[in-house]
Amino acid sequence: MLSAFNWFRKLSFSVSLHRQVLFTLIAFFLMTFFSYLFISRVVHEQLIHNTEMLLDFQQAKIETSLTEHKFPVEIYSIAIRDIILSGGGEDEVHKYIDETSHYLHTTEMHKDCFSGLFGYFEAFSGGPEFIIGLEYNFLDDFEQEEREWYTEANWYTEAGWYTEALKARGGIAATVSYMDMIVKDSILTYSCAIYDDDGDRMGVVGLRIRISTLGREIVETTLAQGGYGMLLSHDFTMLAHPNQGFVGIPLRDVPAEVSAFEYDLKNGIEISERRVKNYLNEDSIGFFRNISNGWHFGILMPRAPYYRSVMIMEITLIALGSILAAVLILILMRIDLARTKTEMKSRHKSAFLANMSHEIRAPMNAIIGMTSIGKSAADIERKDYCFSKIDEASKHLLGVINDVLDISKIEANKFELSSVEFSFEKMIRQTVNVIGFRADEKRQTLTVSIDENIPETLVGDDQRLAQVITNLLGNAVKFTPENGRVTLNALFSGEENGICSIRVSVEDTGVGISQEQQGKLFKSFQQAESDTARKYGGTGLGLSISKSIVEMMGGRIWIESKLGEGSKFTFTVNLMRGNRKMPEPRGENGSAPDSAGLFSGRRILLAEDVEINREIVTTLLEPTLIGVDCAENGKEAVRMFAESPEKYDLIFMDVLMPEMDGYEATLRIRELDAPNAKTIPIIAMTANVFKEDIEKCIEHGMNGHVGKPLDYDEVLEQLRRYLG
Repeated sequence: MLSAFNWFRKLSFSVSLHRQVLFTLIAFFLMTFFSYLFISRVVHEQLIHNTEMLLDFQQAKIETSLTEHKFPVEIYSIAIRDIILSGGGEDEVHKYIDETSHYLHTTEMHKDCFSGLFGYFEAFSGGPEFIIGLEYNFLDDFEQEEREWYTEANWYTEAGWYTEALKARGGIAATVSYMDMIVKDSILTYSCAIYDDDGDRMGVVGLRIRISTLGREIVETTLAQGGYGMLLSHDFTMLAHPNQGFVGIPLRDVPAEVSAFEYDLKNGIEISERRVKNYLNEDSIGFFRNISNGWHFGILMPRAPYYRSVMIMEITLIALGSILAAVLILILMRIDLARTKTEMKSRHKSAFLANMSHEIRAPMNAIIGMTSIGKSAADIERKDYCFSKIDEASKHLLGVINDVLDISKIEANKFELSSVEFSFEKMIRQTVNVIGFRADEKRQTLTVSIDENIPETLVGDDQRLAQVITNLLGNAVKFTPENGRVTLNALFSGEENGICSIRVSVEDTGVGISQEQQGKLFKSFQQAESDTARKYGGTGLGLSISKSIVEMMGGRIWIESKLGEGSKFTFTVNLMRGNRKMPEPRGENGSAPDSAGLFSGRRILLAEDVEINREIVTTLLEPTLIGVDCAENGKEAVRMFAESPEKYDLIFMDVLMPEMDGYEATLRIRELDAPNAKTIPIIAMTANVFKEDIEKCIEHGMNGHVGKPLDYDEVLEQLRRYLG
């Protein structure tokens, strides 16, 4: 959490990032908003279109159904007219109406549509007679004149249903729907007047239609979506409704807001997507239509399901827009963070280059200056003093160069360790001896404690481990004032499967380091303070290199410090236990035997194009009494060896030379027919010291590698290895 907070805190300083994020948020908000408006409009129009199509379909279905129900009336009227004209009396007509009504009542395809056939006939000799199919059992006080079909039709007046049927002159007239007491259902009556050949009226034939069958289809129109349909008569009496209690009552008496539509429907205004409460008091969307026979029908759909697709689309757009905006903002943050890191790294490298210029120029100035002084010095002591300072400055300069090379290999992921068996205690003592004189100069107390449980020998890269300890001890001595105290402790932390864990700490009583400064210590090109290099010197690479070395050895490094109270650097490494005893030191006082005359009678060939380097090698090896022949390039080296192959015991080969480089020269020598051409040791002597450079030398037939600047001990080690 803390690292994330620090990351965002760093980002907060980027004004450009704020603007980019704000612009991104606004852009995505506007994109989402306008996309929502556009798509919701499209979806909304599609919803209305689909609903209107459903209304069109239902309207066509209703009108088709009503039309289809008219045709049987005309057929039955013709049949009854034929019966009367052929002399059939009341009984025959009654029989026909009764059989037809029974057929309509019992046949599967008709029983839900037709309630029965009836008629009022004036042509009988006994006077007008009302005949109805099926023998209904009327109550004793049942008076047909009181029923809706009679009162609304007004059979015995010049107005009403009878008159309308007569005016139809053979056509079909329809009554207003009403609630029939016999079948307990809403009834619509179709009637047709019949005439004799002279045009005299013989009577009226009627067919009762059940509205409930048609109404059921209307009600169930949108039940799948949670809605329902409604059917209203021309006078806004409820003909069909999911609540049967509302059927047969005026719309104005229905306890729902839909009654507010009556005014618009009376004025021929169709209702489209009106918000309304249904009879369950739910938010709904209403659609109503007028149909050709004067009826009205409509559907009510719950608002939530109706707009579900719009809401899903809205949620999807918001989610998608948010995700895309978040991804883009994250990318912008990462780009800004990378840019910030790059800028910081660039600033650090610029400061590093300035420090490096000082670190290189200071020893170079000492070398050049002491060389001039030594050349003009008359006494030997003065010359020796100059040489000692030149040697010290040269080693410091070499250390700076090595640090730069190491950090370059680390950043290129080419930094590798080598494993040898070494004495841990001896490595510590040698390292302390290198640093000890600096502590003595500042009159500091340097204490070393080595756990006796640490194995006598370990397997690992002793030089890199010594480099870490040298760096920590050097920093401790550097930042600790005179008469201070520096302590090195090496502890054995345990062993598992032959892997020993070693814990090393370097503690001082120096200036200390603040918490903020501690976060910068192990980063490349950085020091605790910007003026550290000016006060104490250094490249700012040591701790970064040390961290990489420790981590490659399976450990970690950390610091405990308070400003003004000193510092304690601690690191752990995991090294394999060694198997052999280290040999006792040779010679007097534990020193190696003198190299004087060591290689007397042996001769080597030195291929080197730089004269000063040839002089250095021959001068360094002069005490060993080894013979040295020099070639100024690879081509000359091949010629000299080919002329006298038995003369040379070893070849030191520079890599970069004119005319023919060391790689080509080595290959040419290995191809010669001389008996020892393929076996003579060829050692690369070059300033190319990266791992890939060493591997390239081996690939071209060389046996070993010595880096420049030359280490005399390393040169002797190669000679001992191959010359015995």
